[in-house]
Amino acid sequence: MNQKQARENMVKQQVRTWDVTDPRVIELMYKYPREEFVPESWRELAYADTNIVLDDSSCMLFPGMEARILQALNVQADEAVLEIGTGCAYLTAMLADLSGNVTTLDTEDHVQPGIRKKLGNIHFETGSIKEGWQDKGNFDVIVLNGSVQSIPEGLLEKLNAGGRLFAVIGEQPAMSATLISRDVDGSLSEEALFETSLPRLTNAEQKEAFNF
Repeated sequence: MNQKQARENMVKQQVRTWDVTDPRVIELMYKYPREEFVPESWRELAYADTNIVLDDSSCMLFPGMEARILQALNVQADEAVLEIGTGCAYLTAMLADLSGNVTTLDTEDHVQPGIRKKLGNIHFETGSIKEGWQDKGNFDVIVLNGSVQSIPEGLLEKLNAGGRLFAVIGEQPAMSATLISRDVDGSLSEEALFETSLPRLTNAEQKEAFNF
């Protein structure tokens, strides 16, 4: 099967079945070849319905989940985006396509050679959930590309009025993909989108569990 047909099957069998109907998101899933973003050893699985592990704290999300994230965030062309956990930069590329600019942070470089040259309006920086974003100003959209036990309070303060933050929150085996929105009056609301499980972001704080 050629890669074009693989993308077609991915959209029909994985993206649309995850209740993704936003035409902008579907167009992006056709536009960006997943196989160009993954290590060569994983390219046969680029369109598989599974996460592709990059290291202990990073993975390329399966297509349906990435599409649902983009649809839930509803990123607009004039908005500034912060992504924590660049990974292979596939989700980064689509966020940049939808937005005004993206600042993306990671502690490791998993971006394939040549990808950066193809992507505009993206600022690649070294950082994590713990550091690297505090001096970046505020954002309209924040994406945590990995799981956390809870959202750092300071990070929520970086969210503009009308802004949205996506994170996978909780403990194994069942975590909640969550959308947090800041209203124009500054209040926060939270919506559970679906259950999933992802590796912890690098440097994410972990509270000790009680032992009985």
